[in-house]
Amino acid sequence: RVGAAVLDVVRMLKMHVDFIGVVTLELLSLVRRPGRFRPKETVSQFEAVCIDAVPIVALVNFLIGVVIAYVLGVQAQRYGATLFVADGIALGICRELSPILSSVLVAGRSGAAFTAQIGTMKVEDEIDAISTLGLSPIQVLVIPRLVALVVALPLLVFVGDVAGIAGGLLVGTWQLDIAPQVFMDRVHAALELRHFVIGVGKAPVFAAVVAVIACGMGLKVSRDARSLGQNTTSTVVQCIVWVIILDAV
Repeated sequence: RVGAAVLDVVRMLKMHVDFIGVVTLELLSLVRRPGRFRPKETVSQFEAVCIDAVPIVALVNFLIGVVIAYVLGVQAQRYGATLFVADGIALGICRELSPILSSVLVAGRSGAAFTAQIGTMKVEDEIDAISTLGLSPIQVLVIPRLVALVVALPLLVFVGDVAGIAGGLLVGTWQLDIAPQVFMDRVHAALELRHFVIGVGKAPVFAAVVAVIACGMGLKVSRDARSLGQNTTSTVVQCIVWVIILDAV
């Protein structure tokens, strides 16, 4: 069983590497012939991936900010250091938690949707119809989703940063007796620009990984409903695992 699992992982990694190569070649082709880029489809995907996801990303990061501030505050009160909760919130949210949480939410929401959409098109022979028309399925289906996600995720991470700090500010004001102005002064002092840039800079990498895995698994679906369900589930698991591995690296 261990050997079979290792071989499955190796085959899956090979599939993803091959797919990255195909997508890269198609992107280079679009650079040479930009008229083939599909802006309407990209904007439509951006709306679904970014604008529609703002409420859930803001809510989750706000609540995480509340929880982290409360836990840090309980410990800091023992030493009379509640003011430094603002430092922990600013650095933790902007550098680590907001990029990871936003990416995980996008993986579960948009990644699964990408696999289900493309997989359903394959089951219904729509991808074969696209190829018959002389079009590239990668350019029609994959690249608009990839571009939309790479642009959208840094914006969602920024929304998560603001929401998480707002959650910490709420707890700091109501539970820890920290004046809002004092809290924000500590945030400004602790949150150097490089920490914010590192957090937002992770987002395009995570977005590209999620998009490539989701679209690749969608194109891998065989012509039955069981395969569609398995690949959609696998997409979410793989995306979350790879996001955490890349963040750890």
